[in-house]
Amino acid sequence: MISDFTAAWVPFQPVREFVTAAAVAMRWAEGQAAQRRLSAVLVTDRKGEYHGEVLFEPYLKGRHASPRSPRVDVCPGAVIAHVPTPEALAVATRLAHGNALVVVEHPSPWRLAGWAGAIGALDLDTGETTLLDLRLREYLDELVRYGNNGYARGYGRDGAQRVLADMAAAGLLERDVVLSALSAYDVSPRAQLVIAGLIDKVTPMTTRP
Repeated sequence: MISDFTAAWVPFQPVREFVTAAAVAMRWAEGQAAQRRLSAVLVTDRKGEYHGEVLFEPYLKGRHASPRSPRVDVCPGAVIAHVPTPEALAVATRLAHGNALVVVEHPSPWRLAGWAGAIGALDLDTGETTLLDLRLREYLDELVRYGNNGYARGYGRDGAQRVLADMAAAGLLERDVVLSALSAYDVSPRAQLVIAGLIDKVTPMTTRP
């Protein structure tokens, strides 16, 4: 298992407001926290995505964290990562240690199906567990191994580019899936950006006629 927490997510839907998706996530998180006799906490990292909404007010004093202020005043039994950036997802993952995490997906900078599949997160829209192609898992394991040095120039970055090229040749290089899956493997947001750049290099090479 990659994670040590119970995971769920609310996938992005263009016709659904984020606050509506948040309500779904909060119900699940509050239930998980109650089972553990602990509190649910909220993690955010985007300006204006929660201010002014009554729904978020209970979390904003002592139960709210962000990459700029990553601590909370309670012991989290469940964490709501509301439309997280990669940095916010890293904070939420740390806070959820041993308990529960639910993510409300935002399409930027990339979709989170890869994260959900790698973690085995419950899709709160369908009630089904999100799965990742087993072949992709093998490539991801290899890709992560090359990142021990943060994908520095040379061995790490060259090796990662070879793995990505192999993934593309196998038809498994979906940019958002790969990049979001790296969060499940505890690859840092900075290293994710390195891989994003390598994917952009590999993709034109593998799509030329």
